Amino acid sequence: MSTQFSIKDFWAELKTAIKQRYWSAVWPIAGGMLLLLAISVLLSLGIARAFMTFMMMFQMMMYGMSSLSMALMVMLGIWVLIAGLVVVEFFLQFLAVSSAYAWLDFLRHPEMKMNASIIWTYFKHLKKNQILRLTLYMSLFVFLWQLPLMIIGSLPFIARITWLRIVLDVINYIIVVWKGLEYSQAIFAYRDRQASFLGQSMRHAITASRRMMGVHKANYLLVVILFMLLPMLILGAIFGGIAFYGDYTGTYPVMWIGIILLVVAELMFIPIMLLAMAQFYQQIANKQLVDDSFDDVFKPVDVLTGAAFANDWQGVPEKKDDQPVDPQVKPDKEKKTEAKKDD
Repeated sequence: MSTQFSIKDFWAELKTAIKQRYWSAVWPIAGGMLLLLAISVLLSLGIARAFMTFMMMFQMMMYGMSSLSMALMVMLGIWVLIAGLVVVEFFLQFLAVSSAYAWLDFLRHPEMKMNASIIWTYFKHLKKNQILRLTLYMSLFVFLWQLPLMIIGSLPFIARITWLRIVLDVINYIIVVWKGLEYSQAIFAYRDRQASFLGQSMRHAITASRRMMGVHKANYLLVVILFMLLPMLILGAIFGGIAFYGDYTGTYPVMWIGIILLVVAELMFIPIMLLAMAQFYQQIANKQLVDDSFDDVFKPVDVLTGAAFANDWQGVPEKKDDQPVDPQVKPDKEKKTEAKKDD
């Protein structure tokens, strides 16, 4: 079962939600992302600086001016910084998912408030290990869909043909977009049936998303283009143009003003993007569609707990002696009875 989708209704509901809660939601969401992005930039700069130090020490080792232990210590520091950067990137995603869930609940309960305390509550109670597993599953499946093309493109006689490599790249982009559209509702589908995922594979949310998006892929692509990509491109053209003008004319204060305004504008638009994602799911996914999308995907509870296999021994025949019985040989009990009679 699917519902009709209307861009006009979508835009009307989106404007209403923006007017009601945008200014109370933008600061905690954008502020939290700005903080995490700043940490990411610092870690990235630290990685670049540490790598340059490592290369310099490696060269100095050739002249006996440095030791291997010092170079290994610098390399260890690089890996620690990389691990920190990965953790921060995942926390960025967790913040985005928490904010999207808050928007979804607001759309379902308009009386709900949107502030820093609410966003933090959603972030704190988010099942981060499940979100991480779901994200890794989606990335893995997209990679597996791309893998055959990557193998074909790496063949020597294919790599030398320019037009064929371009065709493979185009097909690769189509696969990424197609699978991205199919998996786009997995985060929200998981949220609506979160209690059912105890002990279950997170792949079921991807299956439900594919079923939901069967007739809505074109609609979601249109929403992404009109309400996400296009505004981001416009903001980039305006403030990026100011930064380019400052760099081109040598007025570097103008350049830095343009860069700062671009970062702030993009961050302030991210809450609207998350709202648009939640709004799309809310508009297409009624209860019947969600239930149908999860039909026959979860394993029964008795299978998960092992109760279904607890009595398997009842169906196994008793083990018999494999040795053949000679009718001429009498059992020991009969031998003892005959011996008593003889006495």
